[in-house]
Amino acid sequence: MRSIEYGGKLAGIAIALVYLCFFQDQPVFEWVLIGVILITVGIPHGSLDHLLQNPKISNKNLVKFIGKYLTIILVYLAVWLLVPFPALLAFLGMSAYHFGQSHFLRTPIWHLKKTTYLLTGTFYLSIIFWGDFAATTEILSGIFDASPLAGFGWYLIIGSFVSAAVLIVRNLPNKWWPHLAEMILMGYLFYQLPLLLGFILYFGFWHALPSMQVEYSALKQHLGSQQLKAFVGKMIPFTGASILGMAAILFVLYPRSSTEELILLFFVLVSLISAPHIWYMNHFLESREA
Repeated sequence: MRSIEYGGKLAGIAIALVYLCFFQDQPVFEWVLIGVILITVGIPHGSLDHLLQNPKISNKNLVKFIGKYLTIILVYLAVWLLVPFPALLAFLGMSAYHFGQSHFLRTPIWHLKKTTYLLTGTFYLSIIFWGDFAATTEILSGIFDASPLAGFGWYLIIGSFVSAAVLIVRNLPNKWWPHLAEMILMGYLFYQLPLLLGFILYFGFWHALPSMQVEYSALKQHLGSQQLKAFVGKMIPFTGASILGMAAILFVLYPRSSTEELILLFFVLVSLISAPHIWYMNHFLESREA
């Protein structure tokens, strides 16, 4: 199964290079990729949270799970509506931690691990956001004016890289070099890409796909004889519900929203379903290491 992770990352690199060589400034190419990656691995990787703690969850406990999930979403939605800027900071912080955590699924760390997760994720996100800062500023204009932050990008990029590198070497004295080599090479590549394409490639192939592999490994003994088919089948209900819900909201608001407003709304919707997922996934991974 680990070959799938490597294959996914190679596919991500190939897509990035094909875009840079042949499809720059062609939005159709970007949007098709975004849709395909989001539907195939992006949303599905969070659709099994209810099974991670209890693979044989009862209907009663499933209802309780859904209630907790929706409560977290509604509370976070209220935060977005009342104080959008703190909500944005919370989303960025949660995402940096969550994405950074997925870089160490195969190589567990112990020394300041949460700080290592946060700094690693911060490096990748800052590379993606400041690599196309004009688009970042335009999308965030509905919340605040990010243009004064343009000059701080390299401070954040270099600072998070150096800090994360020190902690990675400290935690993995004999296995640090693949992580740092990947950060340097992929950081350079992601910096060349437009915001949305860089984000979806990183999200899909460096976070969602490795997370799905861990989920499959944890659940496969409960999936019967046709494990892969059963695994995919269990992802479909919540994946479908998430896609339909997000699509309906975007469709209703499409006629009276600009492209940038729709993209921001899309990120808000992603943040709403990510908040409970990050909590449940972190709990699952922490219990797995205990």
